[in-house]
Amino acid sequence: MMRKLFLLVLVGIVAISANAQIIKESSETTANKKSKITGQFDLYVQDAWGVGIMVRKEFNPYFGWNIIGASFMSGWGQDETPDKVGIVNARLMGIRAHTNIFKNLGVYADVTPGYTYMYSSVFVNTFYYGGYVDSKAHCFGLDCSAGFLLGKHLGLGYNFSFFANGNGNSHIHWGRISIIF
Repeated sequence: MMRKLFLLVLVGIVAISANAQIIKESSETTANKKSKITGQFDLYVQDAWGVGIMVRKEFNPYFGWNIIGASFMSGWGQDETPDKVGIVNARLMGIRAHTNIFKNLGVYADVTPGYTYMYSSVFVNTFYYGGYVDSKAHCFGLDCSAGFLLGKHLGLGYNFSFFANGNGNSHIHWGRISIIF
């Protein structure tokens, strides 16, 4: 009787151990499927316009790492064409958090720091001088964004761009439409 009980316990331990290995392999495969690279195309709007792109590593359904991104912003007016007014951003190593609220509706927030180049060529017409005055700035830039995810491929949100340049700090508020692929 003791030998049968020992054999039954030994078979039970082996079965539990084998089952644990199967569950561990299954969870690792699922985790690897959720970790992926995604891309994002952005359109910025307000009294100016902008376009951008971001590459992100999604670690799980709730957290991602903004690896690298770039954007360009300019104005709508006749004197605000891209050759006269622009902001060029290069962004690196930001974070993004997102979660689902209801089926295909979710929320997100991200912060991504980087480098910004700002330039402006303004036409001045005075009694003493008539012509373009150029200004340029190289500075630290920070994009903070929050909004709603409508399905898996569309985001609508708010973007706050902060610039710390030698002439003082400045910021711009944007509406942001994102296509995630």
